[in-house]
Amino acid sequence: MPEKMPIKALEQQLNDIVSIKLKDQRIFRGRLTRCDMYMNLTLADAEELEEEEIKAKYGQVLIRGNNILWIQIPE
Repeated sequence: MPEKMPIKALEQQLNDIVSIKLKDQRIFRGRLTRCDMYMNLTLADAEELEEEEIKAKYGQVLIRGNNILWIQIPE
């Protein structure tokens, strides 16, 4: 049964690949390595996508929770 609290659902996805869309419309994909109660996230092997194509590779990135529009987690 899926978790109803967003932070608990994210914690269950640690080390999985997630996609994150920011309020400025950028999309990042990477392995979720950390999350906190403010929804700040750390991704490893992060890539910035543009129209499903890799635009840039960043390695490790920190994304502030207040910049996140949505998070796509694997099913």
